Amino acid sequence: MSRLPLAVALLAGLSLSACVGMSRSAPVTALDPAAAAGLRVSEIRLTTDDKVTVRPEFAGIFRDRVQTKLDGCATGARPLRLEATISRLDRANPAQVLLIGGANVLRGHARLVDPANGRVVGEYDIGRTIIGGRLGVFQMAESEEQLSDAFGAELCDQAFKAG
Repeated sequence: MSRLPLAVALLAGLSLSACVGMSRSAPVTALDPAAAAGLRVSEIRLTTDDKVTVRPEFAGIFRDRVQTKLDGCATGARPLRLEATISRLDRANPAQVLLIGGANVLRGHARLVDPANGRVVGEYDIGRTIIGGRLGVFQMAESEEQLSDAFGAELCDQAFKAG
């Protein structure tokens, strides 16, 4: 059975809908699930690859948004440092989203480090694609905020989700 009719129907429906997200995140070295409940992220360090173009205020947006997400899922007492690297950040053109839809894309890497000894306790590839249609044009226009939220949510799902 051909998947083409299903794909066409999904794209047609998407052009009228808000946003749909697809995860491409995976653990490289998973955080010990038994230890995760006792951990929290107390510091976020961000680096972006040279080919990634962001606004000057992106680092602050990223730290604030990711910290907010992590504060909701990593609620333990022992602190960790998040070393986040963004290797790809593509933003959809709002005019294109309004007409035919578009996608905001984030690819990166997260290292959770014990600041007491510098040991990496968890490492994750983070990937999120958010596809938006006409109704999601305003959400899609705030791409750096949306993708920062997505990075935090992906890390929560990968490292701190309940068993």
